[in-house]
Amino acid sequence: MKIENSTLKKVLKKYREISLLSHIKATLDWDLNVNLPPLGSETRAIQSSYLSEMITNKWLDTKFRSLYEKAVTEKLTTVEEKAIIRNLGYGAKYYYNVPKDIIIEKDKTASEAFIIWRQAREENNYKKFLPSLTKLIDFDKTIARHLGYKDNPYDALLDLYEPELTAAECERLFNGLKKELVPLVKKITKSKDYSNTVSFVGASNHYPTPDQERIVHYIMQHMGFNSQAGRVDISAHPFTTELSRHDIRITTNYKETDFRESFTSTMHETGHALYEQGVNPDYDGTPLASGVSLGIHESLSRFWENMVGKNPIFLHSVSPIFKSFYQKQLHAVDEKSLIQSFNTVQPSLIRINADEVTYSLHIILRFEMENELINGNIQIKDAAEVWREKSKKLLGVASATDAEGILQDVHWAYGSFGYFPSYAMGNLYGAQFLATMKKKVDFDAVLAKGDLLLIKEWLDTNIHQYGSLYFPKELIKKVTGEKLDYTFFLNYLTEKYSRIYNLK
Repeated sequence: MKIENSTLKKVLKKYREISLLSHIKATLDWDLNVNLPPLGSETRAIQSSYLSEMITNKWLDTKFRSLYEKAVTEKLTTVEEKAIIRNLGYGAKYYYNVPKDIIIEKDKTASEAFIIWRQAREENNYKKFLPSLTKLIDFDKTIARHLGYKDNPYDALLDLYEPELTAAECERLFNGLKKELVPLVKKITKSKDYSNTVSFVGASNHYPTPDQERIVHYIMQHMGFNSQAGRVDISAHPFTTELSRHDIRITTNYKETDFRESFTSTMHETGHALYEQGVNPDYDGTPLASGVSLGIHESLSRFWENMVGKNPIFLHSVSPIFKSFYQKQLHAVDEKSLIQSFNTVQPSLIRINADEVTYSLHIILRFEMENELINGNIQIKDAAEVWREKSKKLLGVASATDAEGILQDVHWAYGSFGYFPSYAMGNLYGAQFLATMKKKVDFDAVLAKGDLLLIKEWLDTNIHQYGSLYFPKELIKKVTGEKLDYTFFLNYLTEKYSRIYNLK
């Protein structure tokens, strides 16, 4: 990538210091979840806070800011130069509008809140987490005021994770989804072919971790993951961290009573990794490197997990692999039962274990909660009970414990209000990308052969390579020719599950 503007060249030179520090902090955050001994938490919070202060200082550096503001006024000739300035403005607005002491104090509070949340969840005690949650919500309300918004303070927080997304847009999309998903779930669970139990899962069967590791490494290789530019570790909650295009850290989790969890979660995280590994190398060290948003990232991870990994045609092609490793456990399991087991639709309490039909309902619940909490329409002390009521209404089940309800996710302990909707946006983006892909790629034939590299190549060409060159609304229009439309996702679900469960 050639940069013609001399001022922008100077801006990028200083920006690389921000990028470097951010990746160092990301390394510590990865280590927090993978390797850190329990007694190291307090020290890690201090280290993380110190790095946050250094990053903030780099953004607020007067020379950097003056160079950026000068570049904004100058002529930019290429789409890359214009996107760099746009992305710098997007990243800088947080630091230029939110007072430094608030940024540092919130980060410190979040580091401490993570430990308290973990204890509160273990003890099933929402009241223990309540003071921390109250502080974090107050911080985000303050941050929203500093960032500015037109109609809703929650819009300012949404925009931090998904550029240009608003609460009104979420309501339009999510209300459309909710209207169709709730009856679809009921239709599936009342079908003649429906079964929410599978005989090969449970304490009576054992799926050794080493065997699961061999399977997931095999699948990652066939997806096109570059193992020389990444690694896989174990954490309680699977995640992916991008330290550079050549250092992508994936974590997964192995459950020895159920091999499906590591299979699907690793495909999910590999989807994130392939995005980062596929970005144009010319963008390294610039604001164009890395994926453009959490929603686009989730579209790719959930695409691989659900639209590929749980696709009946693909499962047909990989079922011999499962049976070769687990001959004793699966010898009496027919292919139809195996496919249904990966695609069992069952309203449940825990988001990360939710099937792809009910998953978006979990996110809609969290969106509604966040929107109301930030706008003061829910008292924080009552939030656990409101959660139960919404869960019962949307999913038909309500948690008896806080650990299975309001304390199940870590996001609020990090102060990440506005993050959750990106998960559901990912479902919508992914289905629309799939519909477009099918016009150029014989998707079913590819899955039948298990030749996943053809899918990766399409994603590399149409999405991965662009990194953060295009904002989500522009990218979805560029790739599919249309603005985001939730009906693609509904059509995908209806078609897939009508075949699996013989729905009329």
